[in-house]
Amino acid sequence: MGVSKYAYVYARIRARMCELLDERKLKELVDARSTDFLPLLMDSAYKEKLTKEGLVAVNASRIENALNEELIDQYMMVIRSTDGVIRDFFVELLRQLEVKNLKAVIRAKATGNTAPATFFPVEKFFRRHISKLTETDSLESLIKRLDNPYRQVLDELLPEYEKSKRLFVLENALDAELFGAIWHKTERLRAVDKGIVQNIIGTEFDIVNVMTLLRCKSGGIAEAELTKYFLPYAYTLDFDAVNDSIYAENMNSAIQLLPTPAYKDVLSDAYSAYEAEGSLVPFENALRHYFFMLVKNTLRGYPINIGAAIGYLYLKELEIKNLSTIAVCKENDLSAEATLKIVMM
Repeated sequence: MGVSKYAYVYARIRARMCELLDERKLKELVDARSTDFLPLLMDSAYKEKLTKEGLVAVNASRIENALNEELIDQYMMVIRSTDGVIRDFFVELLRQLEVKNLKAVIRAKATGNTAPATFFPVEKFFRRHISKLTETDSLESLIKRLDNPYRQVLDELLPEYEKSKRLFVLENALDAELFGAIWHKTERLRAVDKGIVQNIIGTEFDIVNVMTLLRCKSGGIAEAELTKYFLPYAYTLDFDAVNDSIYAENMNSAIQLLPTPAYKDVLSDAYSAYEAEGSLVPFENALRHYFFMLVKNTLRGYPINIGAAIGYLYLKELEIKNLSTIAVCKENDLSAEATLKIVMM
């Protein structure tokens, strides 16, 4: 798909890129009083979806539903504007949201918590009704009701989960299946497109593997067992060279021994926050920030290529996550200072 073929989808994306909220607008929403938040948000590209939802006051769940509908609309715009292997790739990228839905249902079922109030509305497209699985009486019956590829993947790992009670086992299996499918679609792209996609998606895969390493170290998973949870795909993360990190005595050593300088530097900067919180969240947030900076750099100069579409969709998803987070903070009367700490600018 050459430059001329990208012209149509690029023109549509370029118009929507201008609608993304800048840092000033996000800060304005964070600083707004709860009563002013919704009117300010209405003055954006989300007005139609928010109006359709019939909102008259801050309701975080309903706001998130409206925003998620807008995200799916943008994915569908890209999918309908492309064809062939390019379209196939974006369909797999959209499936990431279906997998997030499934993970949320599995997590709720396994922990006995309430089912999530919001889902990414992708069921009409994929025709797999993940939300209805909340009605099952056990995790095993949930898996039995799934369609493939999910049923086969999870059914094979259910005995291991039952033995360890680690949800990570099931979530990792879903990631491996999904990312394998995305990587396969990437391999079918022409060389120029493949290089652009691998820079973005490959970095995302690297980050998943780095977080897998950190989760396993934190959870006390044996070194010999750890490697089986890695995705068999990498970009700059050298699997052979990562052994030193795997066998490191502690978390700090594992980070310092990482073979990729960029990831080591990002995690080192977040280490003090990790120690203070006793949680992996600072590491995850730092890596996510690094990834989205890479995505933004991909969009510099408004390139007319596949990277423009991928970058736009990823930034749109980040924006919606930020807005949903701000809505929750407003609903619970969190201060602007506290909100800024959990919003990614």
